[in-house]
Amino acid sequence: MIIIVIAVLAGNAMYTTGLANNNPIAWTSGIAHSLCRVTCGRPMIDPNVGYITQPLGHLSAMDLVHGHLPWWNYFEGLGQPLAGEMQAASLFPLTLLFALPNGLYLFHVILEIIAGVSTYFLGRRLGMATSVATGIGVVFALNGTFAWIGNAALNPVAFLPMLILGIEMVYDGVDNRARGGWYVVAFALALSLYAGFPEVAFLDGLLALVWAAVRLASVKRDRRLVAARRIALGGGVGILLSLPIVVAFVDFLRVANIGSHVGALDGTAVLPNQALPMFLDPYVYGTIFSNHNAVFAWGSIGGYLLAGSSTLAILGLFGRRLRPLRIALGAWILLGGLAMFNVAHVRPLWNLIPYVKQIAVSRYMMPSLEMAVVVLAGLAITDLATSGAARRLFFATTAVGLLLTVWSALGASSVNAGVVLAHRTRIIFMGLDALPFIAIGLILIVGFFSSHRLAPTLFAIVLAGEALVFFFVPTAEAAKVVTVDQAPITYLQQHLGESRFLDFAVLYPNWGSQYDISSLGAIDLPFPEAFANLIATKLNPTLVPSRQFMVTGGMTGIIEQENALVTHLAAYEATGVRYLLFPAVAPPSAALVHLGIKRVFADFRAVIYELPTTTPFFSSSNQNCTVTSSAVDQASASCTAPGTLVRSELMMPGWHASLNGRPVPIETLDGVYQTVALPTGASTVTFQFLPPHEEAAAAGFLLGVLALFLVPAWPRWRRRRGAHARR
Repeated sequence: MIIIVIAVLAGNAMYTTGLANNNPIAWTSGIAHSLCRVTCGRPMIDPNVGYITQPLGHLSAMDLVHGHLPWWNYFEGLGQPLAGEMQAASLFPLTLLFALPNGLYLFHVILEIIAGVSTYFLGRRLGMATSVATGIGVVFALNGTFAWIGNAALNPVAFLPMLILGIEMVYDGVDNRARGGWYVVAFALALSLYAGFPEVAFLDGLLALVWAAVRLASVKRDRRLVAARRIALGGGVGILLSLPIVVAFVDFLRVANIGSHVGALDGTAVLPNQALPMFLDPYVYGTIFSNHNAVFAWGSIGGYLLAGSSTLAILGLFGRRLRPLRIALGAWILLGGLAMFNVAHVRPLWNLIPYVKQIAVSRYMMPSLEMAVVVLAGLAITDLATSGAARRLFFATTAVGLLLTVWSALGASSVNAGVVLAHRTRIIFMGLDALPFIAIGLILIVGFFSSHRLAPTLFAIVLAGEALVFFFVPTAEAAKVVTVDQAPITYLQQHLGESRFLDFAVLYPNWGSQYDISSLGAIDLPFPEAFANLIATKLNPTLVPSRQFMVTGGMTGIIEQENALVTHLAAYEATGVRYLLFPAVAPPSAALVHLGIKRVFADFRAVIYELPTTTPFFSSSNQNCTVTSSAVDQASASCTAPGTLVRSELMMPGWHASLNGRPVPIETLDGVYQTVALPTGASTVTFQFLPPHEEAAAAGFLLGVLALFLVPAWPRWRRRRGAHARR
């Protein structure tokens, strides 16, 4: 386990030592400056690590630190659910790390360690030597999904080996009456869901279900029902424990726009064939998004398998021990890979499984393939140390792996054609292209001595080394220093109050949530349907897709947003927008200046303008009432006649209001804003949000906690009761 921890720290050495900064604000906003080495590349594929994971994770952590459950985000759009958004992983225990300055680094490192250590124990359960289990633990801790994705899609991956480990513990404990395995199943399943990306958790769960079904045959016939009951118990308790986040998510989905996931787009989306070489040779097209010809692949791939591990995994298919499991893992890799590329129209068959049609299988299937390959590779190394048949097959299967790697290199040549690289960069990429062949060459060399007692350790070192080097590559492209221009942020923090600002490609969504400043901009999935409708009808009808509100496309996008603001000024004022945040190099248009905007702040990077009139966060719909407030969840009103309080926060099921301590109904204005009827005289109105069915979810959670304590005590209670009856 110490070796696994050291390997993870080594893979993240650029961040561990402070030689690089992994703050995604460097490449997901316009308010930061980066100091680079050779070049400022993309250390991660998915920009949602900056739009969602970091800022919303930080907001969730700060809410928890201050004693508030993170149900609602006031700083995004017109407000929207925070925990129910799911990708923020708001109730996930490790999210508390985002309260620290280097929280994202610590968050990812700990997930990688959990994945590696769980894989180690799984390997030991499957009969692998300590060195082999350590090797596959390192490989999975530094897998392709962890190396590339960056956003919440990688979070559940850490708990896939833990879930499978729990299944193995259940089956191993059936004969000796050990009952702890179902605990591991329950915690792994619950943590997978709290981790914030249900699509990955679901596909990983399918692999675990296949594993459980296949391995059940290894249990003695008279104990299979007991084993199945324990697996079901672990799964059931895991679901109960996860109800607070699952119910919040489902409640949000009922009133959400989920973009392309609502139709058949993800049910048919596949990887382009040119992405296949990246499975074995991750940087065959250069580093992340460095090759403009390969953007199509980087935008939809979810990780890689590696040539060395895959070569040994081929051999692992033919071992006699655990034969049904090997066949099942091989079938999972084959059918999963075919689905990712829709070869032979396999994807529609996967879509017959409930919910799979709404999942981007082409990207989120990869972690389960990585798990299957790692386990097969570990079994192959074990076979080579104990089986003459494996040693006889070794050179044939290695030749197959080598030919596939050669094909990968040759198949990428058409995409790489015409790409011009600087001399130093070309040398680096040539070295990266050679690494898969070096790994296979080392495997061949070790294979000559496969009967030697050191061979398993040497195989493990080769696989771990290959994974370490490839994992390290994107971290080396991270910025050396990231400097955030704090001045405009500080100005907004001091002057914004309860109002909102509108961003023009400076502080992209949802970075306002990082700094506690309310931005009308938002990008998320799920996305509030009511807000999406407001955008489409009153704010910016030309904006696509409908599940975001942000400036894209450089100057063209800025101009389009300016035109929308000029055309729909009254609608923007109604949202509470007070300030406009412009890049210093893009002055506002004459039409916008004509509206009477006033410059209130400027520095080398950003300029802030104030709109002449802005609707207050709390207001009255008539002249009979005077409204004041000092917080976004409470207002005081004094009315000479009955009136209406208007709150420019998104109305959604789960909002409750009280007037002078008594519950009152909340009505909806313009399909989005909240209103409460005010009586004559002085009133104090308070607002609170709780997902509609969260109380029932909390009851289910408590039932799951009780099960953790009561189920183990049940057999002892029955024995004592029987002994008492016999007396």
